[in-house]
Amino acid sequence: MSAGDRCFWPCPEKDRHILGEIRCVTVGETKVRALMLYESSFGRGCEPPEDTPLRGKLIGGMKDIRCSICGRVHNWIIGQDAIDELISKANLAFK
Repeated sequence: MSAGDRCFWPCPEKDRHILGEIRCVTVGETKVRALMLYESSFGRGCEPPEDTPLRGKLIGGMKDIRCSICGRVHNWIIGQDAIDELISKANLAFK
């Protein structure tokens, strides 16, 4: 994913709604995927503005994220890049 590209995170119901977007963020010295979870979902075809209010920024996992339009729930699962960063930090803590 390029720095300027927007990668929307869709609702599981046939990708009709956009719940947030995935961005690369820097944690320590590593870039990891993070979900920028919108305060309110958007319908497909309505590109959210860059400064859309957020419910939160998720690097780890989260269960039962509810679409504010249709009520369906979806889970955000931590990416391998974030797991590797957590393991790296844990290893440094035990040295």
